[in-house]
Amino acid sequence: MPKESLKQINATLVAQDTREYRALNQRLFFKNNKACIIIDDDPTGNQTVYDVPLLSNWNLSVFIKEFIEGTPVFFVLTNSRSLGTVDTAAIYKAIASNILKAAEITKRDFTVISRSDSTLRGHFPLEPDTLRQGLKLNEAITVFIPVMFEGHRVTVNDTHYIAHGDVLTPVSETPFAEDHSFRYTTANLKAYIEEKSQGRIAAKEVFSFSLEQIRTLEVGILAEIILEIPAAAYCIFNSLNYADLDKVCHALLIAEHLGKQILYRTSSSFVPSYIGLPPRPLLEADRIIEYRGNGGLTIVGSYVKKTSEQLVHALELFSSDATIVVDAEKVLSQDYKAYIEELTTRIDTNIQNGMSCIVYTSRKLVTGANPEETIAIAHKISTALVDIVKHIKVRPSYIIAKGGITSHDLAEKGLNMQRAKVAGQILPGIPLWKLCSETRFPTLPYIVFPGNVGDKHTLKTIITKLNHNAK
Repeated sequence: MPKESLKQINATLVAQDTREYRALNQRLFFKNNKACIIIDDDPTGNQTVYDVPLLSNWNLSVFIKEFIEGTPVFFVLTNSRSLGTVDTAAIYKAIASNILKAAEITKRDFTVISRSDSTLRGHFPLEPDTLRQGLKLNEAITVFIPVMFEGHRVTVNDTHYIAHGDVLTPVSETPFAEDHSFRYTTANLKAYIEEKSQGRIAAKEVFSFSLEQIRTLEVGILAEIILEIPAAAYCIFNSLNYADLDKVCHALLIAEHLGKQILYRTSSSFVPSYIGLPPRPLLEADRIIEYRGNGGLTIVGSYVKKTSEQLVHALELFSSDATIVVDAEKVLSQDYKAYIEELTTRIDTNIQNGMSCIVYTSRKLVTGANPEETIAIAHKISTALVDIVKHIKVRPSYIIAKGGITSHDLAEKGLNMQRAKVAGQILPGIPLWKLCSETRFPTLPYIVFPGNVGDKHTLKTIITKLNHNAK
């Protein structure tokens, strides 16, 4: 599939609807009076929101508590993108069952968003289909909107692109499509749904809304069309910017208000549009650091090409003593325990001396004989990073966790996070969490840096700012 010119595409499109739908969405979201539960397959989906709770477990009591307290929107972090299909199905069945039970007990209605990657990686359609069945949403349609504007992911003419300046590259022509666990061959979303469902959902049966429809039709007319989509069907919406998406969300909220059952499979830009969250400026670095004097800690676990490029530039900031490479072969060896002790001692010494450290997994990707085995190896390497955080004794001035799986495991297993709140973003698409008191280092600034966000200098830029303000 050839690359496209954004300017040329814009020249062929009608002008976007200039009405401000975001505030209207907020009013309608609260009028619908449903708890919005975002079930996230890794911890990066909150990269577009603020003041929203994050939960690391999905017990029945957790949902009952949030429903009784009237929490309007919250994330449930499953980290299922790091798991195989069997474990993922079991988790999503349990989540659906507990949501349904909690809703019956508290008489609270809900909407569910299955949040996943804007570059189309993840257990699809397993996750939304499991939720649809488990929540008994028999009449529901599944709306698929993977746009993420902060990361320059857009959908036009039913094709999902990554924008680099004026150039639109189909996601199927990027390294993300070659992911060792979630490969795909097409950027056309209708064809993608057919491919990932192994033909169960035919491309010709997927409904779509063009940009021309979205921009020219009255929002009430769009809602009427949505109401006519048959039960169990999949539907996609094209969007180039938040103006398009905000209008789409308003039409969806109207349809829901009129009784349409909708299950969502989206990326992170959808959430603020849907709940009507107003934009907020980026967090200032000088207001992030509360504990000065000690060095900070950056941990890089993601293997995607963009992360490796960012790592090269970030390493320019660190001396050899402050650079810790986690060797995958040693992690998989018999000397694992002694190896982890050696690394944590180095880190503690550096942080206590006011020297920031960077820890990263060796860039040589170790794979198994099949996707399930590869995921198991990745899990062992991720466990090593967790053990490092779990065993460091000196409090860092901050922690940057690079990569979705890495971020989740370090927070939950390394720092004992059970609940947190998104404070905002330090840079577009890069959230900072405020961890609750049960964590190992309460109030520690915890930056969740997705593997596929930013340019080659972004990681270096963030570390530089944080180090300057940690002194």
